Amino acid sequence: MQDDEKAYLPSQGPVQEVNEHDNHHVDAEKDDEAAKFLSEVANRADAEELLAPLGEVEKKKLLLKVDWIMVPLLGVALMMGSVDKVSLATAAVMGFREDTHLVGQQYSLTSSAIYFGAIAAIIPSLMLMQRLPPHIYISANVTIWGIITSCLPACKNYAQVMVVRILLGVFESVIFAGFGLIVSMWWTRDEQPVRTAFIFSTASSLFNGIFAVAAWNYKGQGVARWQLLFLIVGAVTLGWSFLLWGFLPANPTKARWLSLRQRVVATRRMQDNHTGIENKTFKRDQFFEAFLDPKTWFYFFINISLNVPNGGLVGFNSIVVKSLGFTTQTTLLLGIPTGLVSWLSSFFWGWVATKTGKRHLSAMGSCILPLIGTVLLYKLERNSVALLYLYLCYMYWGPYIVMMGSMYANTGGYTKKLTVYAMSYIGYCVGNIIGPQTFLTKQAPLYVGGVVAMLVCYSAALVLMGLFWLYLRHLNAKKATEYERLKTQLESEDQLLSDWQDLTDIKNPRFVYAL
Repeated sequence: MQDDEKAYLPSQGPVQEVNEHDNHHVDAEKDDEAAKFLSEVANRADAEELLAPLGEVEKKKLLLKVDWIMVPLLGVALMMGSVDKVSLATAAVMGFREDTHLVGQQYSLTSSAIYFGAIAAIIPSLMLMQRLPPHIYISANVTIWGIITSCLPACKNYAQVMVVRILLGVFESVIFAGFGLIVSMWWTRDEQPVRTAFIFSTASSLFNGIFAVAAWNYKGQGVARWQLLFLIVGAVTLGWSFLLWGFLPANPTKARWLSLRQRVVATRRMQDNHTGIENKTFKRDQFFEAFLDPKTWFYFFINISLNVPNGGLVGFNSIVVKSLGFTTQTTLLLGIPTGLVSWLSSFFWGWVATKTGKRHLSAMGSCILPLIGTVLLYKLERNSVALLYLYLCYMYWGPYIVMMGSMYANTGGYTKKLTVYAMSYIGYCVGNIIGPQTFLTKQAPLYVGGVVAMLVCYSAALVLMGLFWLYLRHLNAKKATEYERLKTQLESEDQLLSDWQDLTDIKNPRFVYAL
């Protein structure tokens, strides 16, 4: 860089002169998108104004604007991607199984089929997302899965349902990991748990119940009620995808609805995450590091443990509730509170994790209530009061959301993030594949095998989260020792070298793991 050029050193606040001795040059492959953006801004005539120190009022106004635009955009899209999963269980009590001639365990397999497609597609899908503009890739996928959902009413047999559900999984595979990458771009580590709870909410059960009641009260003869349900879900998804096309940016540096100064602020405030924003180069060393990192496998197995109950509950909730003696319409209405209970659980425990700074202990605490609910469901008589036990079981979403926040906060390096998020999502899918298979048709209406599987998995999740917390404490102790050894060197160098060079959490000596 020339002597008259300016570059911002985010850790120090004001604009400072950077000359050839600083040894920092933006590398198109090596550096994060944030480094390229800040370098371009530093070369502008108005750089000093754009890179002025951040004011607290300014940051709060920006955060409010980002929350009001990004949270609904992502939250509703993700919700609709979950509604089509939940709506299959609702359709099951509206004639879907009879009209498509499903017998034995075929319904359970159609419930799981979406996850087979997701497992097959997730890694290539995220690699495409890295190469292509992420906002365009995500918007296109939401459009396609809205169309595919609308095709389900045309299915007449088991084979056709399986094909549609697998295709749906292929295009929905980007949803959890891809949206997680976006969360890590826009919000700081302290802000992520609550936003994650909002975006990854279980309002899907709430809206599925509303859509299902509307379809059940349909009196026409043109389509069956379950077919109308999927047509509604597909139409709403397709409509929302158009908003994504219009408003979802690739990253904070490219948001058209932010001024240039606001884009600078949105980018700079992410520096202390040490996880980067975006990098278009696939880095094989980060890819392999992700597989060799024990944290990846903790997230993988914790997700399996937490989502076996998820898969079972989503697939069989309506069937279990109706077996308690309720009418179909009452069963549909009773499904609505499950989403509210799950969402309140995730929001509350996300808030606790943020306020206490104890993410993993909060996740463990959030496992206790669904575990108690499962124990009661196993031990006590199944009657109308059993609904309360079932609702307690639906608090399973709290620990999952808190652990997702842990993953976003504790993974650095864009290619590594892609890989770790993909492996975590595969764990989510495996759990959701196993879950419905533990609810055996021959065990209806008690489904003892499914309830026992939930008990085992909640207990396993508690043990794994406790061990993970201890492991992160060990890693932080090692990081502290490493930092002290390199302290003189680290404090003398341009911090852009570490914060915007797309380093992984392991390679970055400044990285501290969130406990």
